[in-house]
Amino acid sequence: MDQTLFQRVTVATSGDGELIGIRGLFCLNGFLIANWATRIPAVRSQFGLSEGGLGIALMLIAVGAVVSMPLAGWLCERRSSRSIALFSTIGYLVGLPLIAWMPNLATLAMALLAFGTAHGMLDVAMNVQAVAVEKRLARPINSSIHAWWSIGGLCGAVAGSLITLAGTEMRWHFAIVSTCLAVAAWPVFRRLKDSVPVDSSNAMHASDRDNPAPFAPSKPSRMDRFAARRMILVLGAIAFCVMAGEGAMADWSAVLLRQNLGVGEGVAALGFAAFAIAMAAGRLVGDGLSTRMGARNQVRLCAVVALAGVLVVITSAHAAIAMIGFALIGAGFATVVPVVFTACGTIKAISPSAALSSVSTIGYFGFLTGPPIIGFLAEWVGLRVALSSLVLTTTTILLLASKLRNRDDSESPLPIEPRANESNDLVGIQHQLACKSTDNFALADAAELLRHRTEQA
Repeated sequence: MDQTLFQRVTVATSGDGELIGIRGLFCLNGFLIANWATRIPAVRSQFGLSEGGLGIALMLIAVGAVVSMPLAGWLCERRSSRSIALFSTIGYLVGLPLIAWMPNLATLAMALLAFGTAHGMLDVAMNVQAVAVEKRLARPINSSIHAWWSIGGLCGAVAGSLITLAGTEMRWHFAIVSTCLAVAAWPVFRRLKDSVPVDSSNAMHASDRDNPAPFAPSKPSRMDRFAARRMILVLGAIAFCVMAGEGAMADWSAVLLRQNLGVGEGVAALGFAAFAIAMAAGRLVGDGLSTRMGARNQVRLCAVVALAGVLVVITSAHAAIAMIGFALIGAGFATVVPVVFTACGTIKAISPSAALSSVSTIGYFGFLTGPPIIGFLAEWVGLRVALSSLVLTTTTILLLASKLRNRDDSESPLPIEPRANESNDLVGIQHQLACKSTDNFALADAAELLRHRTEQA
């Protein structure tokens, strides 16, 4: 028993290396997808695709991602999320250069579908890892982890642009990037833990199964499962609204600046740059907001900021003012999805991997369907009015934020009756550590008290 207790203290206090690893994985993902984005025009030229053909090609990536996300969640429940992330990263790194080396449209379609499949699986697996690390460290880290995806994306866009300007062929560009990222991925995966995240509210720790404690939780009831499904729908709706807005900014920000405000193409591209930079900066400070405000108030604030940005964009008559609006939207959307993914790890009666895969799939549908819907609306009522649909989605986020739970709203663990026996004191300490209680029983104090009690035993 004593050895098991010390192992749990070690797990709870040695997460820095794992945190560095998960940050590196997010950065790697963002860097690779940004390099792909910089060569989309080259893909169109190499294979002679029309605008409609390019749209179908990009849709194949999205289809592969959407189909693979539920599969990734199912696999993470049965295998470790680290192994699924490793498998999908290998497919990701191999799939990128394969796209450029395909000889015809049929093989290109298969390569794009495989690339999207690897992308979707990695997205779910690395977020399951992030939630598991956050639960082990017992402090908010998800926003800053997602900031590293944004940082990787910005660095990848710059690197991809420079490689393109240097005149490097697309096939060699992708081969070089994949090779470099494969080398960088080795130390990243060495730091990740090969474990399946377990929610302490739903299951006993493996070491306690032979000697169950009196506070062991019961099997989730039908009401618990119903509440879990309802919460997944709420989180999925929030993710859908945010990702629909992100897709709209990626596809329509430059068009609005160019078409409605009459700026040049170079200046028009700065609209999405303002959005992306503000999003990265917002995610860097998001963990602090989570600690101070709680998830509910944080998402409310973010929705208000994003709503203000949308109103500025659709009413602005000058490009500079519109840029401010795009930055506000980026800052508002920045931390909402990380908060939603963190909430997936706290739902009772369902595993974090299953919750994450479901919410990610719903959210990704928003990213896919949002921009085309805005395009169809723009044909009828104009782009400004079409973008005003984002007022509805951000207002929905604001309303659904009330369904989120703050950390201090979570149910406290069942109280442990005081005992005179020292061994039962150790059991109490074990329970406090395993459940990561949010009371004043700090982790450092727990470790010190554990050491003191063990020496006395």
